[in-house]
Amino acid sequence: MAQLPPSLQDLVNRFQQAQSQLQSVQLRKQQYEAELRDVEKALSELEKLAADAKVFKSVGSFLLQTTRDAAMQELKERKELLELHIKTLSRQESMLREQLDKLRDDINKELARIRGGGGAAPAPGGAEAKGGA
Repeated sequence: MAQLPPSLQDLVNRFQQAQSQLQSVQLRKQQYEAELRDVEKALSELEKLAADAKVFKSVGSFLLQTTRDAAMQELKERKELLELHIKTLSRQESMLREQLDKLRDDINKELARIRGGGGAAPAPGGAEAKGGA
């Protein structure tokens, strides 16, 4: 199998790198969303308790007693931080998707140029580049 032209190989490499970044962003976002659901559930349960109820929080391998209000405040702050992280990751995800779309178009244009210019790239190499796009 012949090697891809450097211009096409560069585009394919950039596409693969952007795909990897997108997967990483999506994974982190999913982890934050799962933690956010846990925080929201804990807040919901704390709201059901009386103000003077005994509440414990996990700190490392210990359970420490705290007040209901202090626990709720801590969870609300964590919730805000998680929501901010999720919003930031959503923007990164959107930008990466746009970048992938542009790179996909660039790869397809380069493939069309190569095929139109005498078929310098064999079909199997072109199929691999297209399949990765």
